[in-house]
This record gives sequence, C-alpha cells and structure tokens, in this order.
Amino acid sequence: MNLSATNKAALISSGIRIGIPVLAIGVGIYAIRKMFKRNPDGTSSTVAPSLKDMVLQKENLTISPSDAALFANTLYGAMLDFGTDEKTIYSTIDKIQTKDDMLLVIKAFGMKMYLWGTRAAFLGQNYNLIGWLRFELDDKEIAKIKPKFDSWGIPL
Repeated sequence: MNLSATNKAALISSGIRIGIPVLAIGVGIYAIRKMFKRNPDGTSSTVAPSLKDMVLQKENLTISPSDAALFANTLYGAMLDFGTDEKTIYSTIDKIQTKDDMLLVIKAFGMKMYLWGTRAAFLGQNYNLIGWLRFELDDKEIAKIKPKFDSWGIPL
C-alpha cells in the first residue's frame, strides 16, 4: 500500500490525536489504583493503617459490645456530613480506657464509605474509624488524641 506524504501525515496526526488521550487515561487509571492501594482489612494504606494483626483480648475489656457500638455511632455522627464535632470526638475517645476497648469500638464502627465526610455509595471508599479520623481531623486536632493511641499501640 503506497500512501502519499499528505495521507501519511494525516494518518499520523489522527493517531497522535487519539493515542495520546488513550495513553493518558491508561496512565491515570494506573496511578489512581496505585494511590488507593488497600490494606488487607480493606482500608486505604495511605490513610488508615491496617489493624488486621491486632488481637482483641476480651479479658482486658472495660466496656460492653453495646457500649462500643454506642461510642462508634457517636463518633460516626460527629464526623458525618459537613462539619466535624471535635469536642464530641475528644470526649468520646477520653471515655475509652484500654487498647482492647478501642479495638472493640473500631470493630463496631466497621467499614464505612467516605467521601468528604458524606455518605457516598458509588464514589466513596471504605475506611475504618482510623481512616475517618485521619480525614476529618487536621494535624493539630490529631495531636490531641494521638498520645492516647500511642499508649495503646494503635497507629493513628
């Protein structure tokens, strides 16, 4: 097949017009998937550390599962929708005494879709309580609760 120089140039230019955006989309999808790499427990490794290896010692619990569910729902309500109720977060975390209590609260919180503090069924990503706290609190606010998490050995 013999093409004239004009036809070759038109063919190359249309290939570039189509090929570059397709390549850019492919690179973008790869970068987004890499950025949202997940921990074994389903949390994003860039936001929430994996808690899969942490074992709950039932003999160290000072709260009941229903108390843990109440704390988890209180924390969820303080972070849900626009605006974060930091005072409620601090007071709720202050009531939690042991590492195992906190692990029970994290378990009761479960995995919830997050997209800027709102419920987003399709666009959001699942995060545990630690992930939600990382998104909702800035560094200064996290510094207020971090010593307690450090004493428990739970990464925040």
